[in-house]
Amino acid sequence: MAHSRTLTRTALLLSLGLAAPESRAQPAPTSKAPPPLTVTMGPRQAPWKRVFNPFLKEEDTRWPSAAGIYEPLIVYNRATGVYVPWLATSFQWSADNTKLRFALRSGVVWSDGTPFTAGDVAFTFGLMRRSPALDPQGLWQFLASVTADGAASVEFVFKRTYTPGLAVIGTQPIVPEHKWKDVAQPASFDDASPVGTGPFTEVRRFEPTVYELGRNPKYWQSGKPAVSALRVPLYRSNEEIVQALTKGELDWASLFLPDIEGTWVAKNPARHQYWFPDLGPTVLLEVNTRKKPFDDREVRKALSMALDRPRITSQALKGYAVPVDESGLADSQKKWKDAALVASATWTTRDVAQANRRLDAVGLARGADGIRVAPGASAMRYDLNVVQGWTDWVVAANIIRENLAEVGVDVTVKPLAYGAWVDALRAGRFDLGIWFGSRGSTPYQFYRGQMDGALVRPIGEEAEDNFARFGSDEAGKLLRRFESTADTEELLGLGSDLQRLYVDNAPSLPLFASPLWGVFSTERFGGFPSRQNPYGSAVPSATSDALPVLVQAAPR
Repeated sequence: MAHSRTLTRTALLLSLGLAAPESRAQPAPTSKAPPPLTVTMGPRQAPWKRVFNPFLKEEDTRWPSAAGIYEPLIVYNRATGVYVPWLATSFQWSADNTKLRFALRSGVVWSDGTPFTAGDVAFTFGLMRRSPALDPQGLWQFLASVTADGAASVEFVFKRTYTPGLAVIGTQPIVPEHKWKDVAQPASFDDASPVGTGPFTEVRRFEPTVYELGRNPKYWQSGKPAVSALRVPLYRSNEEIVQALTKGELDWASLFLPDIEGTWVAKNPARHQYWFPDLGPTVLLEVNTRKKPFDDREVRKALSMALDRPRITSQALKGYAVPVDESGLADSQKKWKDAALVASATWTTRDVAQANRRLDAVGLARGADGIRVAPGASAMRYDLNVVQGWTDWVVAANIIRENLAEVGVDVTVKPLAYGAWVDALRAGRFDLGIWFGSRGSTPYQFYRGQMDGALVRPIGEEAEDNFARFGSDEAGKLLRRFESTADTEELLGLGSDLQRLYVDNAPSLPLFASPLWGVFSTERFGGFPSRQNPYGSAVPSATSDALPVLVQAAPR
């Protein structure tokens, strides 16, 4: 069904408990500057490099390049499911869903004082077209043109109907034409001294283990940000982050902390806070379907039946997450679940005896040492990749190792530095790996990332999603239909059909829906989001809903 929707600035922001952003720039306060807001996104091993290119992968550029230095047209709030106006004040679809128009906010300037215009928006998307490496999500596969209509309006014309494009287009960080037009190699551009519209644009300190960004004195929201600067230290493990929190050196962290009520909140109930919303992506045991015997769905289901998900969530996640069923969707996505289908599925329920029978049935006999051997292949001995320093995932990986040993599969847990872990998965050079599924406002993103043959790449060629490299022609057809409609009932039906394919094929093995691990110390700063006021993201990240937190956080 064709539709037309306009985003009303004030109504949406009031629904989130925010004042409508004002469009006039205001100099930074002249009073004594408050201390920096100190933040960590989690452990990293490699020293910081001075890179603020918002087009790069999150691990290759410094936070908050894509949601703090550069800004999007709209912000998608995962907690409320609402689009919040930002550099754009409204958007509107054409009646046939082939055109999308944004009205831009007036009075916005870049941090060097140059006016922000529709030309910058059109340039950003044109740059992505000319340099495909900047477009990993493939916007130009469905876009035909992006045109500035005067200084304050931009029209996106689609090659075909693609309603999921709203989120991708709307949350794309916008860069300044006057600076980037002369960049010869934008995909390798460090952007060491960025010019942005965001609340923090001034690189005032940069070292291999810590950097600081000062606030943008020309920011378009009057009197914002209240924070004088961001400080981002390098921590190499969760243990280092816990120590920094305990010493009062950190204000905001993305961190899994066992027994957080006892170990964190109880020490200072008035100032030690957390928010672990069920809004993160589903965590999966990825099985490389391009390698035998993992190309057989019966093998994948048998391995899944060996897994003790309640033990994983209770021991590794300390009960802060719950097992995910065969749909792969979180409880917070309940409206999309086909209850009857989920109730009839069995392969995420632990049944070691049945798992062994299934493996026997497909000819994976045990050798003299008890390890199964695939016909024409070697013994079933595999590495399980996990991120070094992510203690919850390492515990989960070791439980998986024990579980699979019960069915004759020998697994070695292989902790890797974050970059090496990601590179191995993207290149398909792995046997087993713990990884995130994609998550968006509908199940489209998850099922596309698990079953769309259009995303499958040969081993050795980098993939941006579908790392298990499973492709289904039927899933592809359903996904294309999903892209062409905005009718609620039709979308629900298509979601159910995609669930059926996922349950039938087990292209990946869902473990649990990842919470967003937001830990806050309000000794020095307040205004963080919470379950009572979910105006932004619980965690610092490249997602657009982390941006409002940088604007709203303020010294106490």
